[in-house]
Amino acid sequence: MSAALPFALYYDGDAYSTDQKIMGRQSAGKAFMTGVARTWPTATVHGVVRRRKAAETMARQLRADGFAGQIEHSTLPDWRAAADAGTLYYPAPPATAFAAARNLVRPAAFSLMGVTHTLCSADTMDRLAEMILPPFQPWDALICTSQAAHTVISGLHDDMRAYWRETIGATRFVDIERPVIPLGVNVPAFTTTTGERIAARAALGLRADDTAFLFAGRLAFHAKASPAPLYQALEKLALDTPLVCIEAGVFPGDTLRHALLAAQQALAPSVRFIQVDGADAARYRQAWQGADVFVSLSDNIQETFGLTPVEAMAAGLPVVVSDWNGYKDTVRDGIDGFRVPTALAPAGAGTQMALRHALGLGGYDRYIGSASLSTVVAPQALLQALRRLAHDPALRVSMGAAGRARAAAEFDWPVILHRYAELADHLAAIRHRHPQAPARPWPQRDDPFRRFAHYATEPLGRAWPVRASADAASRLPVLMSLTVANFAFAPHTVAREAPAVLLDVLSRGAQHTVGSLLTQAGLPPARGVQALMWLWKFDLVDIQPGAMPACADSSEGNT
Repeated sequence: MSAALPFALYYDGDAYSTDQKIMGRQSAGKAFMTGVARTWPTATVHGVVRRRKAAETMARQLRADGFAGQIEHSTLPDWRAAADAGTLYYPAPPATAFAAARNLVRPAAFSLMGVTHTLCSADTMDRLAEMILPPFQPWDALICTSQAAHTVISGLHDDMRAYWRETIGATRFVDIERPVIPLGVNVPAFTTTTGERIAARAALGLRADDTAFLFAGRLAFHAKASPAPLYQALEKLALDTPLVCIEAGVFPGDTLRHALLAAQQALAPSVRFIQVDGADAARYRQAWQGADVFVSLSDNIQETFGLTPVEAMAAGLPVVVSDWNGYKDTVRDGIDGFRVPTALAPAGAGTQMALRHALGLGGYDRYIGSASLSTVVAPQALLQALRRLAHDPALRVSMGAAGRARAAAEFDWPVILHRYAELADHLAAIRHRHPQAPARPWPQRDDPFRRFAHYATEPLGRAWPVRASADAASRLPVLMSLTVANFAFAPHTVAREAPAVLLDVLSRGAQHTVGSLLTQAGLPPARGVQALMWLWKFDLVDIQPGAMPACADSSEGNT
C-alpha cells in the first residue's frame, strides 16, 4: 500500500460537501472523499487549503469516513504539499490562477489535475478555452468524466487554436492531458438487504403488486430533465399496470415545486406520486431501497456525466435513461437497462440563443432550459422500455444484477482512484522529460510596486538615511491600536512585531541607511520594507530621499 496519497488534494469544502447545496458536483465530491478514505485508509494525505479552517474540515471529513492515516497541509500561497505529492487534484477544471502562481515558483514543481463537471456555463467555457495557453503546462491534466465531455473540450480547443492562428498567427499551444475517466460511486453504500427492501416499501406505502419507478436528483425541469415525457408514458402505462412514481430530490424553489405538481395533475392523473425530500437522508435511502426501476431522462446540456444512473446500478436497479452524453458510457442498452434514443435541434438553430445569453439578455437558467426544449427523448421508445420492465420482474432482476456487477468492477471509487493515481504517475513522467524551466512571471498579477512604480515621485532607495522620530516609542502603541493604521497587519504583509524590531535597531545609536537597517533587523526582505514604509507613513521614522551620508556605500541604489 502506498505510504502517501499519489496526489495532493486542493480542499474547498463546497466541492466536497452537500451540507449547503445538493447538486451533482457536490455529491460526487463527497463520495470522492469517502473513496479516498476507503482506498488509502492509512496513507499520508497532503492537502492545499486557503485557510487553516479548511484543513480542519478536511481532517474531520476524512476521519468520519474511517481514514486513520496522517494528514499534512500547506496554506496558500505555500505550495509545499502539492510539490511533495507531485500532483495537485483540483475538483473542477484547474484554475488559471493556480497554474500561474505555481509557475512563479517553478513550472515543473507539480502537475495540476482537474476534472470536468458542467461544461456549458460561460465561466467554464472561458476557463476551458484558456487551457491551450500558458500558464498551463503539458504535464497538467483535465480528467473528462465522459466521452461526451472529451468531445466538447477537444472541439473547443480545436476551434480556439484555429481562432488564434487566423487572428494573430499563433503557432504554439499547450497540449494538456485529457484522459476519459468516469466519476465513481461507493458501491458498498448502496447494498440493500431483503429486510431493508421490505421495510422501505412499507414505509413508502407501496403495495406488493406496485411497480415503483424512481427518479432521484435535482427536481428542476429546466436544468436536469423535463418530467413531461415520463409523466405521459407512465399515464399510458398506468391504464393496465399498478405503478407508482417516486420523485426523490430537492426543489430549488417553490415555483418549480408548484410547476411540477401542476404537470403531474395535468399529464398523469392516473399515476400515484410519492415525493421524497432529498435532504432527509433516511427517507431518501428508503426511496432507493423500495424502488423497482430507476429512470433518468436527462435532456439538458448542463449534464456531463450523470451520477445517479451509476448509483442505481450499484443499488441493483435496472435503469431507463435517455441516450444522452455520459449515460452513453455507463448504461449498456439491453444489459443494465435501456437507453432511449434522443434527438437534438441541428447546428445553427441555437446561435441566437447563445448570443442572447452571452450578452446578458437572458440568464443561464433560461439558456439551458431553452436548449432542453429542443431536445427530444423518443416517446414511443420510452413507453416500450417502461412497459417491458413493468411487466417482467425477471428482466428487472437480471438487469439489476448486471448493473451492480458493472458498477463494482468499473465505477467503484477505489477502481477510479487507482486510475487517478496512474494518471499522476504519467504526469510525473512528462514533467521529468521536460527541461527544468525557470520561474515565469505572471504579468496580469504583477507586484503592484513594480507595475505602478511610476505613480510615485520615486521608489524607496537603500542608500537613503533613516532615523527614528524623537517620540516614536511613545506613539507606536497608539498607532498600532488604531484601525486606520493597523488594518493591514498580517503575517504576509506588515507583521505586528516588525515595526518594533526596526525601531529597536534604530534606538541603538548607530547611523543607518534603509539598506543597513533592513539587513541588521533580519526581517524577510519584502516584509521588512513594508514595515519600514508603515513607520515612515505615520511619521515614526524620518527618511531623507536622495540624501547620501558620507559614510554610505554609493553603490546601494534602490530596493
